Amino acid sequence: VSTQSTGNFWLAGIPVDQAVDFRYQRDSSCASYDRKVVSLDTRDQYQTFSILEPLFRKPPALASSPVVNMPFITDTLLQQYYSLDAEVARELVGRGQKMTAKLRKDLDTISDKTGITLKSCLRQYDNIKRIYKEVDEKEGKVAHNIQRYYGLSPTLCQQYAAIIYILDNRIDVAPRKVPGLTYPALVKCVSVLMSEWCPSYEGSSDMDTDRAFLKELHSLKDKVSESMLIGMVNHGCESLKNNPEYPKNFVFELRKLSAKLMSIGYSLVHTKDYTDIFIDLDEMILRPWASAGLPFSLLEVGLSKLLGCYVTAVANSGLYTTVSTFERYLRPVSSCLLVLANS
Repeated sequence: VSTQSTGNFWLAGIPVDQAVDFRYQRDSSCASYDRKVVSLDTRDQYQTFSILEPLFRKPPALASSPVVNMPFITDTLLQQYYSLDAEVARELVGRGQKMTAKLRKDLDTISDKTGITLKSCLRQYDNIKRIYKEVDEKEGKVAHNIQRYYGLSPTLCQQYAAIIYILDNRIDVAPRKVPGLTYPALVKCVSVLMSEWCPSYEGSSDMDTDRAFLKELHSLKDKVSESMLIGMVNHGCESLKNNPEYPKNFVFELRKLSAKLMSIGYSLVHTKDYTDIFIDLDEMILRPWASAGLPFSLLEVGLSKLLGCYVTAVANSGLYTTVSTFERYLRPVSSCLLVLANS
């Protein structure tokens, strides 16, 4: 009899009696069996999964165990064991704390809010905590270390890496502060930041942000004045002022956006400001842009023009060496803003 659906019930924390009812009444693979057989089979599988659970927690032990030759021990089940429900993961990272005993006590509340069983919430909490502990302070890419030890899919590895980065850097993503930030959008944004802003030299880890880069970004405050920022936008967007395809306030709002965007960048060197990056992008950039009546499609146009404007402005000011720092800041921030806008 099929075991994959039974494994899904077990992982979701569905009581065995409910699993029996569902399989007997709706599972086509059980159609030729009477209820007693389905019941015995389901209970046997639940018991087997419980016996095997310690091996799922230690994939290397699973790989070397003779039970892997049994037909129901598949890579699919391992991936499912470490799967994450978007609603649960979003709540866990939005609580503003690492995998603490206090957070574990909040799982009842998270279960009630998301409609995911407490057992499933507990499994996901324990998996995040276990993987975090395993890769903490290890050199190299977090996702690569997760894949090497746990054998998870690239998608799952990246999800766990993003969650670990959020927790380790205490990035504030509380739903009440950034209500439009969905879990998929959050993973995308954090993955971009990890790729662009984490050090890549030997012995480094992408759980750490490149402090040298943040200091270079902060130093631009003394080199690129607000008047220079406004001037570069005016000069770069001169042709758009009388273009009927663009609202009359487009250039005006883009000037304000550029100043606020750089203000956020200058402050990232401070830990508190870095933890608030998504809150600031939402409150200082996205909300004012929307309040000005401008569509987010024009935000993409504006952001794409800023780099060109900057290059032109600093080239005439002897500050061309700052372009790489500005670009390293603007590229991922632009990506995050567009992801957040679409979410």
